[in-house]
Amino acid sequence: MDKKKKFLILAAAAAIILYLCISFYIKSTRNVIEKIVDNGDLINILVTGRNIYKENTFNFYALISINPANNNIGITFIPPDYRIMMNDSGSDSVKISDIDFYYFDRIRYTLGKDLQLNVPFYVKIYSSDVIRTIDLMDGINIFSLDQAKCITMGKSGLNYLDGRKTCDYINCAEMDSIYLKYDRILDVILTLYYEREKRLAVLNEDYITEIIKNVRTNLLPQEIFSIIRLASGKGNVMSTLLPGGINSGFYIVDEINFKTYQQDFLGPLVAEGGAEIPVKIKILNGTGIQGLARKMRNDLIRDGLTVTEFGTSTYGNFQNSVIICRQCDIFTANRTAELTGINKIYFVTDTSQLTNILIIIGEDKVSETGK
Repeated sequence: MDKKKKFLILAAAAAIILYLCISFYIKSTRNVIEKIVDNGDLINILVTGRNIYKENTFNFYALISINPANNNIGITFIPPDYRIMMNDSGSDSVKISDIDFYYFDRIRYTLGKDLQLNVPFYVKIYSSDVIRTIDLMDGINIFSLDQAKCITMGKSGLNYLDGRKTCDYINCAEMDSIYLKYDRILDVILTLYYEREKRLAVLNEDYITEIIKNVRTNLLPQEIFSIIRLASGKGNVMSTLLPGGINSGFYIVDEINFKTYQQDFLGPLVAEGGAEIPVKIKILNGTGIQGLARKMRNDLIRDGLTVTEFGTSTYGNFQNSVIICRQCDIFTANRTAELTGINKIYFVTDTSQLTNILIIIGEDKVSETGK
């Protein structure tokens, strides 16, 4: 081989090595999240879920939107019949639960067209990921009323769940309803968020790295850490089901649905300090002393809150009073706690309820009334 050919081979090898080094450096230092934060835009991440791998399709979809300006987090649950446009005209469509995730660009296009949101990121989650994550965090305490009769959770009150039981808690929804599963998923998310300071105090960087190392996502580790830092700040968490309706077998978001979504969900998400969300409260007396629910109702009405129902608890007697979030955000729960003096807040989502806060009065309120 003459010197010229050797030189060309060495030059080509050097160019390839240089290219690989530059590519690795760019990837290892890239942080699109920080650029989005600097621009003041929403960070939108599509989270998909399934119990086991099956043809790269998923039966759970949620859009997570984070506002870096106020640390507010919005969760939009997406019905499985949501229409994904496989071409720009929409003449070729498929349900989101049937689409191969290879076509993430079409999901992104449709969400951008329907919701006017840029969704560049995705995270794929399987039940094995949930089990592993919850176990690494030493489990979770979920408050039980009657929302999970198909697993053993003991009597009403706090119940410890490990990773496996957490998956069972989500999957045992009545009639296998995806919407009831969304409620149970929200219980877990809100509980973890509400306890974030305590959990992050013991979850160091090595633990978090262990948790995220098997996550299937187009986010880089440094970008995930940036998101965790944002999500751990003081902000609100709110959720909604994507507004829309069935048309020709597909769940479609029209212009009116988008305006509702924009006003009722995106508005509070981006509002400075969070927007006021109407509170409707149900009060149950969890003691043997009559009149406590009526008295609290009168007190809360004087404070400007709406109490739509009060009565006697069917969940037995309670030693301590509790606030149960049925379909509310973190700010609403905290505001109710300040007005009532009840500091125990739990999350048992039920989006079929007309009320968004359930208060169960315990024995601790008996001494306060002097009875």
